[in-house]
Amino acid sequence: MIDVSAFLEAIALLTSSSAPWIVVPIGLIIGLGFGMIPGLSIPIAMAVFLPFTLNFEFLTAVLFLTAIFTGGTFGTAIPAILMNVPGTAASVATCFDGFPMSQKGQYSRALGIALMASTIGTGFGYVLLFFLIDPISWAVLKLGPPELLLIAVFGLIMISALSEGQVLKGIITGAIGLLIGTIGISSLGLMRGTFGSVHLLDGIPAVPALIGLFAASELSNLLNKNFLVTNAQSHTIRIADIFAGMAETFRHGRTVFFGGSIGVLIGAIPGVGAAIANLMSYDLTRRSAKDPSEFGKGDPRGLIAAESANSSSEAGSMATLLGLGLPGGGATAVMVGAFAAHNVTGGPRFIADHKDVVYAIIIGNFVQVLLLVLLGAVFLRLCSNLVKVPIRF
Repeated sequence: MIDVSAFLEAIALLTSSSAPWIVVPIGLIIGLGFGMIPGLSIPIAMAVFLPFTLNFEFLTAVLFLTAIFTGGTFGTAIPAILMNVPGTAASVATCFDGFPMSQKGQYSRALGIALMASTIGTGFGYVLLFFLIDPISWAVLKLGPPELLLIAVFGLIMISALSEGQVLKGIITGAIGLLIGTIGISSLGLMRGTFGSVHLLDGIPAVPALIGLFAASELSNLLNKNFLVTNAQSHTIRIADIFAGMAETFRHGRTVFFGGSIGVLIGAIPGVGAAIANLMSYDLTRRSAKDPSEFGKGDPRGLIAAESANSSSEAGSMATLLGLGLPGGGATAVMVGAFAAHNVTGGPRFIADHKDVVYAIIIGNFVQVLLLVLLGAVFLRLCSNLVKVPIRF
């Protein structure tokens, strides 16, 4: 149930100062910029700008960092759609249908679809968080090592689900991934697969590995091309196509709802993050479709499923942070640092004693969603010009 008095106090907190509304647009632009550059992840952006929040009030600091989170989550879809290079692991499934749409000259439409799916997914996630913050916190407390092991196994099962028709390749790539994951110092302090190199003691970070694997193959494909998109007519940038893609998203409400629900549930589990939500939503949507053969060829449903899930996972990870004081992923791990800098510890007691602040954070993120639509559309208008740049440059 909603605490009406706390809700009204939250409104008062948000309207008593202009500081939150000055830093939120700046945070969104920072997130979009870092998100669209492969290798510069959302946690990196938040870590870089964390020191700037030390002089902010707690609410202003949190809204600034969540704005970077929100903008960055969508920003990673831009290179995935235009270049087939996911900005982070959370946008891998975005490549599956987003890039084929670009190859057909529908990149402006694809970017518009991704923007609206990401926006609705984030908003939907925070709506659920608004009403279910207490039950979600209680449910996450029930997760123990066996449940987390099952989640890890389920992530491996996703390899076979996404390798339909190419099972052998799926097994080989899964085995390579597991071997890469064992490199570094184990939990028992043993060095594995480092070949004597001190640079491998911490293992191989997921983002550089993904960027290398995806980008290397795509660079080979681009050698004999003059532009990212081969369709000559597609070099005309049309803002109308971006808005048409945004409007098209509303015709797939069921897919958005499904992806958003998966994102919140997966995002609330500590240590799992948006990458699993992105892949799970895409695969389940494909399997439930009447014509699954269209997926992977530029089907907007696949793009919507992937983007709505990875964006809504933000709300799920925030539920874990606020309700338990535990980070759901790398971005919320940086947020824990912001909490500590302001002598705040998330958890059930924090929600009980400062529900007005919790509501203010959620309401502030609703406003971020609206601003993302406006800033994102302008940002996409500029980014879509990438297809006009010759490959040699």
